Amino acid sequence: MQKEVIRALPELLAAQSMDQVTEHIRGSISAMGFDFYFIGIENLVAANGTYCGVQTNYPPAYIERYRRLRWFRRDPVMRHCRRSQVPVIWHRAHFPGDTRELYEALAVHGIATGVATGLRSLRHSRVMVISVANGKPFCKRVESWLIETTPTIQLLASYTYEAILALKEAAMVADIALTPRESECMHWAAIGKTSWEISRILGCSEATVNFHFRNVMHKLDVVNRGQAVARALSLGLIRL
Repeated sequence: MQKEVIRALPELLAAQSMDQVTEHIRGSISAMGFDFYFIGIENLVAANGTYCGVQTNYPPAYIERYRRLRWFRRDPVMRHCRRSQVPVIWHRAHFPGDTRELYEALAVHGIATGVATGLRSLRHSRVMVISVANGKPFCKRVESWLIETTPTIQLLASYTYEAILALKEAAMVADIALTPRESECMHWAAIGKTSWEISRILGCSEATVNFHFRNVMHKLDVVNRGQAVARALSLGLIRL
């Protein structure tokens, strides 16, 4: 079934909604023998201001407890995925010491083993973690199966990341409107002008130019001017 999953991956990039993304993921992991998925993207906020960075079919009771107790700070699998893009096959042994309760909470809900991976693209600074799991107790046979499916999980994660961020960017373009002055500042910044040079061109103070840049960075959800220019160009908000 892995070949069929791989052949269908481009369909993810055509998804028009998060529901279509998660429906595709459910079908893909089920075809490979997994029951559960967890997708988390750092600080992903929808146009209406709500946090939409977690998509999962993990039991709601577990997710509620995970959030309430802030287990993400202690979760060794999540810690690995935030620091490395190397996939990890996880099971009971990956939760030592005081993190064992995290695994025991999973086991109560029939979750025993899985594969997790973290991704970060060149265009986006946000880390995405995706984990797929099932209730099969860890053994040599299960380990061999997880090793066999890991490359496909990694591919699925890459396509999922791009699909979700494409939806985010489409919503951003529809929601963002730069003012004429913001567009002018961004145009001149894109061709290498400094704030002082832009202030002379536009006939305003340098502080005013920097004020417009701060507004644009907030609208585009970036942290510096270079990122703002790159994002505005990629979204078609400005042209050279």
